[in-house]
Amino acid sequence: MKRSVTDIKLTVKPVFIGFEHQYYYEGPCRMAGGDAIKPGFDAVVQGKMLKGFLANVNKYVASTGANVLEPAIVRGTDDWDIKDSYFEEMLADDQKTDLYVVMSNFGANQILVEFCCRTSKPVVMNPTKSFGAMSTAPAQRRGADVLPAFDWPEVSRYCSILRAEKAVRTANILLAPRFDSTTPKAGGNDSFTCLSDVTRQLGCHFRHVNVHELMDMMNPLPEEGNATTPGRATPNITPEEVARCEEMADEMMASADPCIVDKGFLVKSLVAWTVVQKLMDLYDCSGFTAPCPDACSTRRLNEQQFTFCLAHSLNLEQGFGSACEYDITSVVCMIAEMALSNSAAYMGNTLPVVVTEGRIEWPVNVHEEDVAGISLEDAANMYSVIHSTPCRKLHGLEAAADAYALRHFAYDQGFGAIQRHDFTADAGQKITLCRISPNLDEMLIVSGEIVTGTGFDTDNCNGGFVFKVADTRDLFKKQMRFGLHLPLVYGDIADDLEELAKRLGMEPVRA
Repeated sequence: MKRSVTDIKLTVKPVFIGFEHQYYYEGPCRMAGGDAIKPGFDAVVQGKMLKGFLANVNKYVASTGANVLEPAIVRGTDDWDIKDSYFEEMLADDQKTDLYVVMSNFGANQILVEFCCRTSKPVVMNPTKSFGAMSTAPAQRRGADVLPAFDWPEVSRYCSILRAEKAVRTANILLAPRFDSTTPKAGGNDSFTCLSDVTRQLGCHFRHVNVHELMDMMNPLPEEGNATTPGRATPNITPEEVARCEEMADEMMASADPCIVDKGFLVKSLVAWTVVQKLMDLYDCSGFTAPCPDACSTRRLNEQQFTFCLAHSLNLEQGFGSACEYDITSVVCMIAEMALSNSAAYMGNTLPVVVTEGRIEWPVNVHEEDVAGISLEDAANMYSVIHSTPCRKLHGLEAAADAYALRHFAYDQGFGAIQRHDFTADAGQKITLCRISPNLDEMLIVSGEIVTGTGFDTDNCNGGFVFKVADTRDLFKKQMRFGLHLPLVYGDIADDLEELAKRLGMEPVRA
C-alpha cells in the first residue's frame, strides 16, 4: 500500500532500570537513615518513580501519536550483578522499536551503558532522574545513539524528529523516467547524482515505471493490452474509476473560486493522478516524480491533454512527496518537511530578487503588477518561489481545506488542470525551505516569511509568492551548491531540520 507521512508512527519502548539495596548498612553511598536504608524501602520509592516516569511518557511521548509499547522493568542490586536476562527483557521488542525512553537509578549505570551499546536504536534518558552525563558519556563514546534531551518537551521534539527520519528511511519513491532513471534531460538535473548512494545513506528505495507505460495506463485496458506492453495485464484506469474522476471534477469545480478550466480537461488530469495513485499503491510508495520536459517532448501530453501538475497537488495534500521535473531530491525533502510540520509541502523555481544599480530585477514569472508596492529598500532581501503545484493543505494536513482556484496549464488548448492558492492572504506566514546537496553531504535550511503572492489570476506555471530572507546574497551563494528547487512548508522547523540533517549524515547549512 502507498504510505503517506500521516501513516508513519514512531514505536517507543519505555525502559526502567531500578537499583535496590539488599542489606542495612551505612556508608558513602547511603544518604539517608532509619527506614530509608532498610531492605525493601528502595522498591517502594522506585515504584513511585516508575509511576511518575510512565506518566511523563504518556504526557510527552504518547501525545505525539507514537505507539508506546509495554515498559521493560529490570532491577539491579548492590551485588552489582549484570545478567543477560536484564538485556533480554529490555531488548525483547528491539526489532520493532524506533526509540527507547529510559529511566535509570544511581547504581545501575553499568547496566544502562551496556544496554545503550547493545541496541543500535536511539536512546533518550528521563531528563530529570537519570544522572545523565554519568551514563551518556561512556555510552556515546562507545558508539551508542544517545539523544541529549534537556527536558520532557525536548523528548517530544526528538519523537517528532525521529518520526521524520523514519518517514525518509522507509520511503519508496515512484519514478517515471523516459530516459535515464537518475536525472532527466531537462529539469531536475541538480538532483541526486547516484540513487544507490541515496539508498545507502538515507534508506530510501526507488520503484520505476516507464513514463510511456504510465501514460498508456490512462485509458481502460484494451483486450490486446497496451501498445507498450501488448498482452500484459496492467493497472490501467477502469471505467468505474473514470466515473469517480467525473464526480471529483464536479466537486472540485463547485468549490473552486474561480474555476477557469473545462471539466473534460480536469477529468483527464484526475485520471493521471488516479493512475499514479494506483502505481504508488502497487509498489508501496510514499512519493512520486516524473520528468515534465522529457515527457512533454514526446508530444503525448499534448495528445492526451493533461499535465502532472494536479497529480502533484493532490498527492501533497494527502502527505505524499510529489515533485515536478523528476526532482527526486525535492520528493525526499518534502517527505521530511511534511513529517516534521504535519503540513503539506510546496515547491517551485526558487530565485533571488536582485537589486542592482538602483533598480529591482524581478525573477522570471513574477508579475510586476503583483509586486508594484514593494520598495527598492524592501526588495533587497527577497526571493521568489513559483510553480503550479500548491494544494489545499498548506496550513495543515489535518486542517480544513484552504480556498483555491482551478486554472489550466496550456495557454492555447486549455488542458492541464492546476490549482491556485492566494499566497497574498498568507502574508507574514513563516516558512522553512530545504534542499539536500546532490552528493548527500549537506542540507541547506532556509527561514523566510511570505510577503505577497503572484500569478494567482494567470495560467501555466506562474503561481507562487515573494518571500523575505535574512540575506539574499548569502542565500544565493549557498543555493548555488544545492539546486534550483527549495521545497518548503509553512512554519518554523529549521532547528528540527538541522537535527534531522545530522541524523541523516549531512552537515546542515543555515541561511
